[in-house]
Amino acid sequence: MTTALPAARPNLRIHAAAVAAAFMINGASFGTWAARIPAVKAQTGLDAAGLGFALLGASLGAVLTMTFGGWLGSKFGTHVMTPLTTVGCAVMMVFIGASFNFASLTVSLLIFGVSQGTMDVSMNANGIAVEHAGAGPIMSRLHACWSIGAFVGALASTQVAALGIPVLPEFAVAATGFAIGGVILRFAMLPDKHSEGGGRLRLPTGPLVLLGALALCGLMAEGSATDWSGVYLQSTMNASQGVAGLAVTTFAGCMAIARLAGDRLSLLLGSARLVSAGAALAALGLGLALATQNPAVAIVGFGMMGLGLAAVVPTLFRAAGSQPGIPASVGIAAVSTMGYAGGLVGPPLIGTVAAAVTLRGSLLIILVMLAILTIGGQRALIRR
Repeated sequence: MTTALPAARPNLRIHAAAVAAAFMINGASFGTWAARIPAVKAQTGLDAAGLGFALLGASLGAVLTMTFGGWLGSKFGTHVMTPLTTVGCAVMMVFIGASFNFASLTVSLLIFGVSQGTMDVSMNANGIAVEHAGAGPIMSRLHACWSIGAFVGALASTQVAALGIPVLPEFAVAATGFAIGGVILRFAMLPDKHSEGGGRLRLPTGPLVLLGALALCGLMAEGSATDWSGVYLQSTMNASQGVAGLAVTTFAGCMAIARLAGDRLSLLLGSARLVSAGAALAALGLGLALATQNPAVAIVGFGMMGLGLAAVVPTLFRAAGSQPGIPASVGIAAVSTMGYAGGLVGPPLIGTVAAAVTLRGSLLIILVMLAILTIGGQRALIRR
């Protein structure tokens, strides 16, 4: 083991580029599919409720298998599991494109979610391995690659839809490209296997519980901003669909841009200050959006929220993957399971509370989450 690290060092740029490509492919596959949801809805003949339950399959598949995916990454190597699940995502996109009813779509999305969730854990753990091998902080840039991939995939898929091309042929072509990328990744990613930790599953304990709780707050805030910011502008300020859409676009764009600078900021400020200050900025932005009746001001507020939340998840995943005596994939799986559960529960919770009070009132829940993240992030990460 003492000779493996020096041998890998000359190829660190290749390994870093490979894991960045994995993040971009994962984001692109998600964006490609997400942009064609309306077409898949029409193709399967589902109503809004049926589509909602089908979409839940993807989220459940991802959340329920992340812990097991972390064990697989630890046992067989994240450099093996990442390419394997990349191909799995590609294959399931074809099945999604061929879905014709509720059952076929739900099963396809469930397995797609399993592949996406396992790939998410594996590629994050491989990014940690590249950092530890000497590449320096790259996690924030990797998550920026995911955001860029999702944007490019959604944009390309939207253009294809405008040309009237059906879902199945588009997904078949995209899946072929993603699968080829997965095969290339198998030979380019940094070998990362921890046989000493691969023989058992691990649930969150000790510091991982705290990191998971913070990840839950962060991803709940992200999911709520993505799903509800546009609706908030429409319902409370009578904004047009075009203006309301700018809230989501601004949030996502600011997050992607900030993630490109997140690694440098982590070195300058430290992880604890970065997460705490970012959460405080996000809370300030959301508070601004909730306090105004001006759509332009609210859009600025959601942009601030995107800037503040940008480095939260990458930093928490880095901490989870750097716990002593715990393989990176296992630590990340434990924390991401709790975190993505927040992203799964958050948006429906906001909607349910909004029905009882108002959407503005229900979004106060997210302000509380951001306050917890501001205080808890400082305390959890300063120990590192």
